[in-house]
Amino acid sequence: MKTKHTIITGNSVSKLDKIESHSISSVITSPPYNIGKDYGEYKDKVDRNNWEELIFNILNKSKRVLKPNGSFFLNVSPIPDKKTKEIIPLDAVCYGIGKEAGYYLRNSIIWNFNNMQNPTKRLSGRWESILWFVKDIDNYIFNLDDIRIPYITKNDKRLSPTGGRNPTDVWYFDRVNNMTKKKIGLSEVPTMFPTPMIERIIKMSTKKGDIVLDPFAGSGTTALAAKNLSRNSVSIEIDKKYKEIILKRLKLEHEPK
Repeated sequence: MKTKHTIITGNSVSKLDKIESHSISSVITSPPYNIGKDYGEYKDKVDRNNWEELIFNILNKSKRVLKPNGSFFLNVSPIPDKKTKEIIPLDAVCYGIGKEAGYYLRNSIIWNFNNMQNPTKRLSGRWESILWFVKDIDNYIFNLDDIRIPYITKNDKRLSPTGGRNPTDVWYFDRVNNMTKKKIGLSEVPTMFPTPMIERIIKMSTKKGDIVLDPFAGSGTTALAAKNLSRNSVSIEIDKKYKEIILKRLKLEHEPK
């Protein structure tokens, strides 16, 4: 199936106004974490209230573009506060923002991984959260059969005939390490979604031909996963250099499934 992948450069809050109402089936994104990264036009170091306002605006404006049965998947991480040295649970913060924007939380998915730094004054962080928000708690897409995990035990009559079990809300996917990023020519990209994880989200929340949106597109993993699964995509990214990176990945890494 031929698919379309639109890349928009600019501020996602204003660019969302250009997207057709009720055209998006699923929003999948990871926003800046307010830890000081330079995104060109946007400096990822603002007052906490301004950061929360950004997240609210993205969630709120996305409601217009999402279909009535659409979902919003928001990936956030616990982060250290540089002033107090306290760990801030951004998933708890963003749950409140999502409720204020009028969403319902269907699951808080724990993404567990390895290959991270090991601090010496606290436990090593090995998880991030993916908040699965829905517009309508009684009407949303969940394609369970498309994401079932094969049973370990075979030929047990008690097992579901569907061929697998429901994944739990704890997912293990390794982070994309520097060696892998260097291999595909993306060593300059600080963080990247693991493609199989985003493919699982797309499978469970959309059907072929649907449109997936990432308002903080970065290196374009959401678009790549959408193309792999015969979905269309819209990517918004404020840093202009990422447009070429996304186009390169769509051309070189595409693996139809």
